[in-house]
Amino acid sequence: MSPVSPRMAVKQNGFTLIEMVVTIVIIGILGVGITNFVGRTTQGMIDIAERQQVATIGWIVSEKVSRELRLALPNSIRMNAGNTCVEFVPTIAGSDYLPFSILTAVSSFETVPFPNYISTDVNTTYDRVAIYPNTITNLYSLPDPGTISGLMNQLSAGTTSGAITLELAASHQFMTDSPTNRLYIVQDPIMYCFSSGFLYRYNEYGYHATLPTGTTLKNQTVMGSRLNSGTFVYTAGALLRSAIVTMNFNVAGINGATQAINQEVQIRNVP
Repeated sequence: MSPVSPRMAVKQNGFTLIEMVVTIVIIGILGVGITNFVGRTTQGMIDIAERQQVATIGWIVSEKVSRELRLALPNSIRMNAGNTCVEFVPTIAGSDYLPFSILTAVSSFETVPFPNYISTDVNTTYDRVAIYPNTITNLYSLPDPGTISGLMNQLSAGTTSGAITLELAASHQFMTDSPTNRLYIVQDPIMYCFSSGFLYRYNEYGYHATLPTGTTLKNQTVMGSRLNSGTFVYTAGALLRSAIVTMNFNVAGINGATQAINQEVQIRNVP
């Protein structure tokens, strides 16, 4: 076997110290760059996810409240002094009634059949009749005579062809005849309140002459969290436009992202 030449021996030597240092520096620079790239990409994804979450919370909250507010009885909107709570009377059905004596108490009268409310839908614990709610005065105190009746009893076949008979649990005299013979089936008031970063919903607490507070309210449900600066603004209806409830609040993300929500809800304006 021939001996290794000096030139081949040189080629078999390892890296020099300078080469190793340069290699380590280059690897370090690449590592820092890759780390920063991955970190910024990950943070960007986190920020996008948070913004999407914040926007989704705002959309869900505003949509849930809007759907119920759109079914509010005309002229039934009222708010507290700080505009952080809004209360309204929800409607579940509507139709036209056949003429009857408004100036006397009645326990039953005939109506046109409801398009989406039949005898099996009657809730004798909550359902009432509202006729011509042209003002909020006495709307929540349930006087007799008054705009809103006592509880309903049942729906049955009417004596007039194609009509049905609406029966009340007790006789009631309505305040005023509707110019269009319009009536609404309503239930207990509903209230939404912003408080300490939450939006709460209350229902089934009954009718109260003044806006209820504290322990008077029942069935508290959390509709949204991380909601700041929440307020409601009510603009009464006019001859050429519907009433409007404007809902304003900010949704705060965990990492500091915020989303301002401004939602307008039109309230029916024809009592």
